[in-house]
Amino acid sequence: MSDPSQHGSSSDDHDSQPSSLREGLNDAAHAVGRFLRRNWMWGVLLVFGFYLWNDLSPDIDLPDSGPPAPDFTLTQMNGGSFQLSEHRGQVVVLNVWATWCPPCRVEIPGFVELQDQFANDGVQFVGLSVDERGLDAVREFARTTELNYPQVASRSVAWKGYGQTRTVPRTYVIDKAGRVRYRHSGLLLKGALEPVLEELAAEEYSDGERQPLDADATGR
Repeated sequence: MSDPSQHGSSSDDHDSQPSSLREGLNDAAHAVGRFLRRNWMWGVLLVFGFYLWNDLSPDIDLPDSGPPAPDFTLTQMNGGSFQLSEHRGQVVVLNVWATWCPPCRVEIPGFVELQDQFANDGVQFVGLSVDERGLDAVREFARTTELNYPQVASRSVAWKGYGQTRTVPRTYVIDKAGRVRYRHSGLLLKGALEPVLEELAAEEYSDGERQPLDADATGR
């Protein structure tokens, strides 16, 4: 026959284990909190390092197809006309941005480098500004920052055709058949975009793949 006093002791031991575990977790959480308060810069560096690692080693899984990119025709900063549908057979990187947007300013040098790098591979960047002053703001910005790809401006085209959001930057990669195959909201660095362009630039294209235009968002 078992001793009742022994059963009571065993039950008390089991009850104390969750309490001890909670106390241990609380102590660990407080220790981590104290460390971060005293060494907040390390936390910032860890977050930045994680972001940089994702940029240098992105996990890209492009869909086989995508929705047709809304067509538009807008005046470029140099006075010429840019019509999206005229660039069928090319990979088009449409960057919705603004001169007052810090992340936009950060990613532009990488876009300039990629435009040079993929110029002979059928890749065309185009900037779509949503600045209130339109191309006048872009011209001022271009006085101090290199822009080697077409620049257009239209809040209505950006809103109707590309996102219905005021978030900038937003980047859309349109394949040779005119389909949106990749989109990203927020800062997009060179290392993350480069493999997307490599894959889409290598795809075969024929006129039979041409997608119909979305007449509701042409911007005309």
